[in-house]
Amino acid sequence: MQRTIGLAVWLGFIAVGVCDSAEMVSVTDLAGVVSTGRLQSWSLDRLQLTGESPRDFARAEIRSVHFDRPGKRLTRTMQTTPTIWLSNGDQISARAISADENFVTASWSLLGEGEPTPIPLEKVVAIVFEWPLDPQERLRLIADLETIPKGNDVVLLTNGDRFSGEFERFEAAHLQLKVGPNSLKLDRSRVRALRFNPELTTLVRPQDRRSCLTFDDGSHLTVSACELVDETLQVQSGYLGKRSLPVHHLLACHLFGERVIPLADREPTKVEFTPYLSVQWPLVRNANVRRGPLTLRGIEFVTGLGMHSRMAVTYPLKGSEQEFRATVGIDDLAGGGGSVRFGVDLDGERVWTSAELKGDTAAVKVPVIKLQGHQQLTLVVDYGEFADVLDYADWCDAVLIVDPVP
Repeated sequence: MQRTIGLAVWLGFIAVGVCDSAEMVSVTDLAGVVSTGRLQSWSLDRLQLTGESPRDFARAEIRSVHFDRPGKRLTRTMQTTPTIWLSNGDQISARAISADENFVTASWSLLGEGEPTPIPLEKVVAIVFEWPLDPQERLRLIADLETIPKGNDVVLLTNGDRFSGEFERFEAAHLQLKVGPNSLKLDRSRVRALRFNPELTTLVRPQDRRSCLTFDDGSHLTVSACELVDETLQVQSGYLGKRSLPVHHLLACHLFGERVIPLADREPTKVEFTPYLSVQWPLVRNANVRRGPLTLRGIEFVTGLGMHSRMAVTYPLKGSEQEFRATVGIDDLAGGGGSVRFGVDLDGERVWTSAELKGDTAAVKVPVIKLQGHQQLTLVVDYGEFADVLDYADWCDAVLIVDPVP
């Protein structure tokens, strides 16, 4: 079976009409100023808030919009419902009903239980049928699924066993995997997760602007267009097509493109890793260095870089960049371990160094780094007190603020 998975990030904007539900939201602009009010309207180019201090925002000046949902912020460490991972990095908290060599049929509660959704198999990276109860075990499962060697589809069982082969199909009772010349039929109730062969995944770099939606069931969805009509989000997704989603489940929207460019979208000119002993660690985009979600003290971030001590990563600057911003810390996957120092260099000169941060240290917001007049930006992670043990260093929300397009 031939599959081509495209990491096609679906680009675009949020185009929202008048909001009859008068949702309470907080809007963070490019200067980092947070404005709170009721959502009056959200169109292609502007967002309007009402309240004591009404504000009218141009879309290009917005970094994020957060909806007021007390007690509803979820991350994958808290995940309990089955999850489908898509090849662009999105995930939906949906139950996989069945699958064959062409489609995965899923039931996502936000779409309504009576509306099964077919997803092309070539756009599905993995399916988690049953999460471990322990949050740290969930993070380890994510990292394990992300680092499975190429060459086969892999089925992970709840007892820790795994089987490699070629996926054939699954339904309510059984999952079928071709192992050598034979077909192995597994009891679905014993299957924890299914990871499709990474060798058949094609990664496509994101372009232009896009909007990343976070929902209160733990789902993350990147959309090319979304219109708020009354209390319903009308979204356009390259993976799910045109869908209607209830706005009262939306937690946040992060807007990229125009003036906010994720550093993960850029190609570094140099990646220098100095091992403490002999273990080699890569630079990872939009995930921690173990390829799990970027998570600091229970908060998951939609973009950033995963690094390990000691590493220095250099990016060229094109002249349009005004500022660099990020939040740093040791990923929750370290379980409280690790110790590092973060640093930022401009043209080879150190302009900021953090205190020593450990796995139980609160996340630190990097002061705004002014970039104008400089040619290179280098991010550094150095050893701390405990050498390189569990140094899963995250640069979360690592973005460049660029000049407005004329």
